[in-house]
Amino acid sequence: MRLHQLIALTVGLSLPSFTMAATPTAASANPSRQIQDEMEVQIKGQFKGRYLVKKIVAPVTMNLEKLQDFPEDPSQKILLEKLPIALASEFNARREVKGHAPFYPWVTPISETPFLRMTPPRDKKLQIVNWMFEVFNPQGQTIFRQRGTNGLPDEFIWEGKDSEKKFAVVDRLYSAQLTLIGPDEKATVIQGDSVILPAMAYGSEESETIEFSLSRLFAAGKSDLSLEGLVMISRFQERLRERGLTKMHVRITGEDKNLSAQRETTLVSALEKALRLAPGQIEHDSTQPTIRGEIAVFWLKTGGNSK
Repeated sequence: MRLHQLIALTVGLSLPSFTMAATPTAASANPSRQIQDEMEVQIKGQFKGRYLVKKIVAPVTMNLEKLQDFPEDPSQKILLEKLPIALASEFNARREVKGHAPFYPWVTPISETPFLRMTPPRDKKLQIVNWMFEVFNPQGQTIFRQRGTNGLPDEFIWEGKDSEKKFAVVDRLYSAQLTLIGPDEKATVIQGDSVILPAMAYGSEESETIEFSLSRLFAAGKSDLSLEGLVMISRFQERLRERGLTKMHVRITGEDKNLSAQRETTLVSALEKALRLAPGQIEHDSTQPTIRGEIAVFWLKTGGNSK
């Protein structure tokens, strides 16, 4: 009995010790330390894999096939869609960007004569008895006509002569057309380019006139320069600085007398600040519009002592 009781006592004492061993200790009760101990295990080895590079989407949709052909004419259209007339002329004019001049594709540069050009066909088999080059106004009426016989000139140009308004005006659509008459008296009509002049320059060696459309230069019904007007005036100022011109006369021609006076002050102040001219150095006035419409006119002295 004593041996049996001793064995039972030994077993009874060992059971609690087994149960306590199964209970988590203070060290094992801290999961952060346990994870930290596991993260300290170092594994050495090598891994080989591949990088998958997907197709890069260009921000501008272009016809890459035509771009790779390297066309002889750098101005050949490489966009998927044709550009409007005004933007196409700007695209051609800015195909070679030089210096630090900013590029504004939505605003055309100041147009200079000739305002329209047209190249006749070069088919040697084409027999021509008479030809007629015409320029039309928005109503389809002829405002300029040039006639000839037999051979065609190398190029037809329109320098702004207008039988209706004496000279071209801003913000008006002009289109060209060439009519060829053969020996059988049949007419072949070839349509040329069209042009709208937001701003135009013309004159002589001694003086130059530059006209801007008020509807583009200023915000509607306000004396503040529009976003397009700011860019147009910036180009005008760049033109003056390049040529060293400072003497000018500014005139605003508008229906509203008070609004014209306010626009006159705004425009002159902007020019004086940009060109760093003393107040009163620019002559200016405002008047009622003439046949040339509501415009801002700049008369520049280009010959002799212009400074």
